[in-house]
Amino acid sequence: MNDAIARGRKLLQLYRGGLGGERQNAGRLLTTHLRTHDLTFYDLDAGLPVSQDLDLLDHWRESALWLARLDTEPDKVLTALVDAEDLTPGELERLISHLDLDKLLAARLDGWAYTEGTTPELYRQAASQVRAEELTAPGLRGSLAQRFQTVTRDILFRQTHPERTIRTRDATEEAFVLGIVEALTGQSPEAIGGDIRVRLNADQLARLRALIAEHSDDAQTIAKQAARAYGRRLH
Repeated sequence: MNDAIARGRKLLQLYRGGLGGERQNAGRLLTTHLRTHDLTFYDLDAGLPVSQDLDLLDHWRESALWLARLDTEPDKVLTALVDAEDLTPGELERLISHLDLDKLLAARLDGWAYTEGTTPELYRQAASQVRAEELTAPGLRGSLAQRFQTVTRDILFRQTHPERTIRTRDATEEAFVLGIVEALTGQSPEAIGGDIRVRLNADQLARLRALIAEHSDDAQTIAKQAARAYGRRLH
């Protein structure tokens, strides 16, 4: 390794890790060193700009350097930036325009499926429905890969939790069933005309039906007793 580059890297490390006067001193030494040996930050680290300007270094993002190579080395850039969380909306859109979702899915499929607790095949079915434009939808946050996972997770949930309509006999049973659903799923559905619409998988639906069958009459009795007790307190 060239001695000048080795020395420059040490000064760069001191500058990046220093505080106060120590950092300022390292910055001055680094700038002088670069000028003396006709070097730039890029010579010290290929992820940095071709510059000797400390202010530019302080505001530099490696993502910007990669994006500059997007048209000439798209595969390398996508590999480097698919997990970057510092992209601006415009940069993200530009990256997505070069993205092959199938390639990204193939590279991450097993790990993502494991994370979601499902099979690779079911995950692939859900992910194959994701459209590139959905990755920039309002409300989405994170890297391109994280956005892909979020959209896929929503699709997977809808596939494995179809909307069910639970019909109730009266207001008491409606309140009882709503309580079970909230405890069972964390969802807070609305009831319209005695019908409760909620997304449930097969196990949740079976459990809900069993609880209704076993405890609905008890809920009616408890509700009547509570109403009577309340009435007595109003004398």
